Amino acid sequence: MRSRLTRLVLCLLPLVGTPVAGCKKEPTIPGTEIPDNDVNRDILAVLERYRTAFVRRDAAGVLATAHPSYYDTAGTDDPGDDLEYTELGLVLRERMAGLDSVRFTIDYLEIDVMKDRATVRAWIDASFRLQAIADDSGAVEVDGSHTRKQDHALFELIRDGRAWRITRGL
Repeated sequence: MRSRLTRLVLCLLPLVGTPVAGCKKEPTIPGTEIPDNDVNRDILAVLERYRTAFVRRDAAGVLATAHPSYYDTAGTDDPGDDLEYTELGLVLRERMAGLDSVRFTIDYLEIDVMKDRATVRAWIDASFRLQAIADDSGAVEVDGSHTRKQDHALFELIRDGRAWRITRGL
């Protein structure tokens, strides 16, 4: 019985190894599993411009990556925390003015493109140090605090002419 099983395994081994050895994997963008093509590179370039502008605390640079149709619900059913493009510049300036330091990385996991729309699933790892708050005399009322965020994120983009811009997820 054992010799028949051994012969069977030896006969099947070439069949198991052949498809795996014969598969050619398409090239991916370095550091990701995302297929390397012009569209995917253009989309990731926009998200990298957003990330680097955020690290520089450049509200105008972040706003430049957003599309005028930008709308985000902040992941809740409460319309009070929804954010539209018309408010985005002011919100970015206010929030970035309160940052003392930023560390922000994005690991890109997947891109789905359907015509002129795209979604990007990513892993965010960021930490922020908020500036201390002082009273009118200069005495510190609140020490600067440190916040860390690690979470999955979903960015939505639209192609406007030849350029991709973010419509949700900042």
